[in-house]
Amino acid sequence: MVDEAPRSIRVALNRLLGAPGIALDSHPEFISAESAWAVRLRLTSPQSSDFVPEQTRWVILIDGSYPAGRIRIFPAQDGGIIHTFPHQDRNVVSTSNHATWRTGKLCLDSPSQRLGRIAGGPEPKYDVEQRLRWHVERCLAWLEVAANDQLMVGDEPFEVPQCPFDLINPCFKVIHDEDENSWEAWGKHVGHYGEVHWSAIPNLDKTIVAEKFFDTRGDWIRSCRRGYQSSENPWIGYWWLWPSPIVTPPWHTPGTWAELRRAGARLNVDVDGFFRWMVHQARGKEDVIILLGYPIPSRWNGAPVEVHWQAISSPEIPKNTKPMKGFRDNMRGRYERLRWEFFSGGKKLSYLTTENWHPDRLQARGRLHAEVRKRSVALIGAGALGSAVAELLVRGGVAEIIIIDHDDLKAGNLVRHTLTGEALGHNKAEAVAARLQAAAPMSQVKSLAKPLPQDHALQTLLEPFDIVLDCTGDDDVLRRLDAAWWSVPRLFLSASLGFSAARLFLFRAHACCFPLEEFTGAVEPWLEEERTKWTAGGETLEGAGCWSPLFPARSDDVWLAAVATVKYLERAEMGMLPEGLRVLEQRFDEGLAGYQLAELEGACDDSSSYTLEPGQ
Repeated sequence: MVDEAPRSIRVALNRLLGAPGIALDSHPEFISAESAWAVRLRLTSPQSSDFVPEQTRWVILIDGSYPAGRIRIFPAQDGGIIHTFPHQDRNVVSTSNHATWRTGKLCLDSPSQRLGRIAGGPEPKYDVEQRLRWHVERCLAWLEVAANDQLMVGDEPFEVPQCPFDLINPCFKVIHDEDENSWEAWGKHVGHYGEVHWSAIPNLDKTIVAEKFFDTRGDWIRSCRRGYQSSENPWIGYWWLWPSPIVTPPWHTPGTWAELRRAGARLNVDVDGFFRWMVHQARGKEDVIILLGYPIPSRWNGAPVEVHWQAISSPEIPKNTKPMKGFRDNMRGRYERLRWEFFSGGKKLSYLTTENWHPDRLQARGRLHAEVRKRSVALIGAGALGSAVAELLVRGGVAEIIIIDHDDLKAGNLVRHTLTGEALGHNKAEAVAARLQAAAPMSQVKSLAKPLPQDHALQTLLEPFDIVLDCTGDDDVLRRLDAAWWSVPRLFLSASLGFSAARLFLFRAHACCFPLEEFTGAVEPWLEEERTKWTAGGETLEGAGCWSPLFPARSDDVWLAAVATVKYLERAEMGMLPEGLRVLEQRFDEGLAGYQLAELEGACDDSSSYTLEPGQ
């Protein structure tokens, strides 16, 4: 048992004594379940309102590592604020047996401009005397602006009310893909409702996506960008688009059907009208999921830019229902019984984890330029280089790609391939596609486990793709691409490695077929030098690229080439590079590894370089 708080915490508490509006109500008490020290205090705010009393009680949890670690401030169970505001977790009674505080932790270290103006200055981290006092004074500032209804400043990012995580049902995760472009389809449907068709996401257990939306007449509104193939017997749920955030004031997400009805009454939304319609549609159906939504801006008080959805699970509606006692045997009578038994006021809502997987969300940490992301790619060759290039393209945001390779993965491939031992004996294209589909579930990653076809079959296969990227180093592949013809030009890019991956050969053309003669003429001068290296290394050169089954190259060299290939493709699509052959050669300068254009008579004299610094 811990008897006395660390000296650093005692020093910090002494700095609170005598501070305006702050009174300590307890000595520090160690809470083992939180691994923190709890201190109770009273705060007196110069402003009050219907939601913020003049005096409120709070509990501060301070990590034992203070002045490092967390400082968390919660309303006390007894005498604390009972409403939920912006910049606060959902504020309800805690279900923890030991807690003397509610769940509504204040978000005091957020970059709120309003709080910054009142209790300004950066948090004095690691300052024993000042850090705790800064948090408590910021809590006082929070109370003052909350009482004046000024927590939501117009030029700050919009904050969605927090989902009731204590009411989350783990049966499904619900995915959608709304953005500012899809908002154009929703503008005229605010205040309405209709059907949503669900589809499962392959390789993700209990994860479903909103595939298609329809209005009550059955007219299509929009579809998920992933382009699912419609099911003959779709799994049907229901959407309901409110005019503004679904909250009870100030910013509390409903936890019961009664709170939902109160939120509807405040916004003139006919909650029972929706449920009467839904009950008629959903009788006898299992696992009925409802999407509750509303338009949101990017900034407080701004214009709407997209729909925010939150899924709830409806109680199962019996196929046959007797009318409520005292009501006629009609739709209203049956609904009144359902309302009493399933949707009565005190019954809790069953929320489902709901996430927006639009690319703007999933790829916010880093993605390729839009000129590349919007292209469809056919990648030929899923070997060491091809698998690494595919990984970078899909994770970078390319939404549609097909990977073509007829080879199976062998043990010797593992040293530099993106696949692992569990894929041994499996086709490379199929295994790489499955891996990347799981990494990017909202993209379309297809595969063809066959040799590249010829003539008309090849034309049909590659017709839908904007970019044809060859990573095989196989002359026969280039000959087939040269013999075919497409009426609409596309980007052809051949990427192949020289001996030990010291050089990377990149040939680009925007044409109706691959210009093999031009490629051969450009690459031949380089092959003489490559042959010399192969002979000296004891290998036999079989053609242009990686032709030997024992082609020597380390995994880091292959990844360096893959990165350079993708960056080259990105710059080419942005119109920054000319067509033709570019030969890049590894260079090392004070520990930095990268590529520069190789010097050989007749090669491109552009001085651009491709450099990777450590950690990039």
